[in-house]
Amino acid sequence: MKLPFPLINTHTHAAMVGFRGLAEDMPLSKWLEEYIWPAEREKVNPEFVYEKTKEAILEMRKNGIEAFSDMYFFEDEVGRAAEELGMHVLIGEGILDFPTPSAKNADEAFEITEKIFQKYENSRFVKVAVAPHSIYTVSKENLIRAKEMARKHDAPFHIHLAETKKEFDDSMEKNGMTPVSYLDKLGVLDAKTIAAHCVWLTDDDIDILAARKVKVSHCPLSNLKLGSGIAPIAKMIEKGVLVSLGTDGAASSNRLDIWEAGKFAALLQKGINHDPTVLPARTVIEMMSVNGMEALGLENIGGRTREEIRQEISRMKDFSSLYFTNLE
Repeated sequence: MKLPFPLINTHTHAAMVGFRGLAEDMPLSKWLEEYIWPAEREKVNPEFVYEKTKEAILEMRKNGIEAFSDMYFFEDEVGRAAEELGMHVLIGEGILDFPTPSAKNADEAFEITEKIFQKYENSRFVKVAVAPHSIYTVSKENLIRAKEMARKHDAPFHIHLAETKKEFDDSMEKNGMTPVSYLDKLGVLDAKTIAAHCVWLTDDDIDILAARKVKVSHCPLSNLKLGSGIAPIAKMIEKGVLVSLGTDGAASSNRLDIWEAGKFAALLQKGINHDPTVLPARTVIEMMSVNGMEALGLENIGGRTREEIRQEISRMKDFSSLYFTNLE
């Protein structure tokens, strides 16, 4: 079927299609530390990122995705691939305190980010974010520094947040507060923040996200595969949080398919809330399209504005197709 709206993927690591199937059936910490990070140290270089990102873009486009937000390494190569294939992207060089395939430390990652801002300043397809990985891989000082850079460029601040119970518990032990409260105390949460996952939240955390107008990227497939949990997105939406959808990388979700993510998002919320009226189909369609555009700062795609697309969705009468994953 041809969709009357674009699909937007607000959180992924496109080049990780190169690691699809590498590590199955394990929790995030083991998956990262014992499999993904070693594989990245061995294989990830500019050419790998460029070639694998092109593969990912072709897969996303086949699945109706017309824009995506990427956090990885050698992100200038992600931008190059997107420009060549005419795909809208928000790129963010992964900033971590320890060595990565593209930077020996956080200082170098900040330098790379600054160069990327300059390189893509006038790009039609590429926008740039500042992308510290998480509260457990980036120091307080560098999280604040990252937000200062984002504000300097009026750019999004993209971070993994409250993804696992381990992250939540570790933050409570180390910081005496939840991951969301910790970032709020640092002053980095605002309307330009894109927080990926947000699985482990208290009611107070949700109130904070709503008050700061944080944009949440919900990644149900990755969260389920890694056993991380189910994000309380129905509560978030009820409180006024803008929620969009992400696939995460193909290594943790296997497919770069926002339509499938939307189906799972809807059914999961209905199931855990024991209420079939929770998260109606129209809301999910908005999450996978116009909400994603807003999160990425895209005013229009293919000559259509967000408001025009929202009106097209409002005119839809049959939403049954949401519960099929095959769009052909």
